Amino acid sequence: MRHMFSPRGRRRLAAAGALLALGMSARAAAQEAVSPLPPPMTRSLYRAHWFEFLNAHLEDDARGAAAALAQMRKSARAVGVRRLSDFSRTAIHEGRKAELLGKPERAQRAYEAAVQLDDASYDAVAARIGFLFRRHVWLEASRLVPDAPAALLETREARLSIISSIAVWVAFAVGLTLTGFVLALLAKHSSRIRHDVRELARRLGGAPAVGLALVIGILPLALGLGPGWIIMYWAVLVFPYAVRGERVLLAGLLVALGLLGPVLAAVSRENIIERSPLWIAAVDLDERREDASAEDGLRQASAVFAEDPDVWFLLGMYADRSGDSERAIAAYDRATVSDPRDYRAFLNRGNVHFQEGDYLEAIRDYEAAALHAPKAAEIQYNLSIARGEAYDFEGQTAAMARARAISDKDVVAWTEHPSVARVISAGYPLSRARVKIEQWNRQPKSRRLPGHAPPLEVTSLVLSPLSLGPWLAFVAALLLAGYRSRRSLAIECARCGMAICDSCRRFGDHPLYCTTCVRLHVRKENLGIEAHVRQSEEMRRRVYARDRLCRFTSLFVPGTHRVFSERTFAGVFAMFGFFFFLSVALVGGRYFDPRQLPSSSGTRAGLIVFGSAAFLIWLSSLASSWRDSHGS
Repeated sequence: MRHMFSPRGRRRLAAAGALLALGMSARAAAQEAVSPLPPPMTRSLYRAHWFEFLNAHLEDDARGAAAALAQMRKSARAVGVRRLSDFSRTAIHEGRKAELLGKPERAQRAYEAAVQLDDASYDAVAARIGFLFRRHVWLEASRLVPDAPAALLETREARLSIISSIAVWVAFAVGLTLTGFVLALLAKHSSRIRHDVRELARRLGGAPAVGLALVIGILPLALGLGPGWIIMYWAVLVFPYAVRGERVLLAGLLVALGLLGPVLAAVSRENIIERSPLWIAAVDLDERREDASAEDGLRQASAVFAEDPDVWFLLGMYADRSGDSERAIAAYDRATVSDPRDYRAFLNRGNVHFQEGDYLEAIRDYEAAALHAPKAAEIQYNLSIARGEAYDFEGQTAAMARARAISDKDVVAWTEHPSVARVISAGYPLSRARVKIEQWNRQPKSRRLPGHAPPLEVTSLVLSPLSLGPWLAFVAALLLAGYRSRRSLAIECARCGMAICDSCRRFGDHPLYCTTCVRLHVRKENLGIEAHVRQSEEMRRRVYARDRLCRFTSLFVPGTHRVFSERTFAGVFAMFGFFFFLSVALVGGRYFDPRQLPSSSGTRAGLIVFGSAAFLIWLSSLASSWRDSHGS
């Protein structure tokens, strides 16, 4: 100790301190020199470029607007954002305002910017195409038309919306087709039904047939049942009169109607779940979309589920992506406290420290992550890179060897295609979001957030009136058909078309002919010319009445003429097509439309296109019903 504080010792100590300081400064300079990380590109940066674009855009400075837009997109790509959805919607709004002000060049620039900011936005693509059509730029607009359906199917939200809307359209079409088919069968077999009602009235002591028919027809109203139940009740009544093909289709429609309840319940629940802040955030990160509403939803969820690590983990990912390191570390800290066993928050927090140049903290986080997930190759890979930056080359080699032992394929992929940050982050898969949402939904407080949906119970769905009613109607139709087959059921005379039953024929008469036709054409009785003329007039009257009934029903139910002509499958197909296109035109996507800027012109276009398709089916059916005769 005495030698250390001697003049010679002090000189040696000062020299060692100088060398140590020089070595440390050289190491820091070396670290700064080899650091490949660019300065963080924060959300505020490309927001600043957006305001530059707006200023140039409103001053009609096309070159300045294009330069600002290019810088904005470049800044977004630097933080891994591919779709700037909220800015794209704002650009559409600017385009619409420019059109109202009579500024077509400005509107075109805004619509093109909307597409560049989010090429997967159907709103942006449709707005641009619609503008070109309105400006009569037919060739360019037609060339861009195929982009619209591609954009419509680009995102998960849009695909779910389309599937859900199709389910609603099919539900409307099936219900209306069943109604139309039952009405067509009632019209087709009306003469036989009237005959049986008259016979029943005669057996009841001469009761008025019309009154009896009304009582039988509207019996469900006396029980307080609605129109849907009346249609199913009529389907049961007309089922015994139907031929085999008609029965098959009627049964199929009843079974399909019973299945629509569970299907629509599942579709509705899926749409509710995918409105959850957790799901929206996971999808936005997966699709690399920048939308401020997703992060706002997460903040709302953090107030309800403050103890849940996934909320803080996602908030950390959003903060990290926007370049806010301090906020990202704070969010990851909350995630590690909520669930110390989850390695993902440790891994991503280590990545934030790595990007900040704090390699020792990054190594500590990677080592903590490795304790909880020793088989995660990305942890060892990141640890190898961090140890290399800290000049721990032996540790770097050992960590890389462990990473390759876990998954050499992943290590090769990460090495050959490195990210901008070089380190690998833990993602948030949609499957985990789904599991977490189901866990939330079992807690009462989840009702305070979007996405709360009770679990689907198969038993309750199957036993609900919407499902059980059509299936019970189908069973009742089979039982009634079996019962009526053992009793006298009116048929139509094979020659003149008159409705007859066993009570109308004499013993020994032909089973398919009425008594008059047996006497005139089988036995060849000489009843005089007046009998033949009278029968001919009766046949013409029945044919005319049948044609008139077919044409009247075709006004409301296209395809009826094919049912009358024994082309039942073609008739039901026409009915379904008509009602489906009508549902698309009138209902549209109002129930499951995810677009935040619905276009009135797009709604009108859908109404015109699909309404025209329904009108063509209706017009063709009506023309065929007038062109052809459907008498027996």
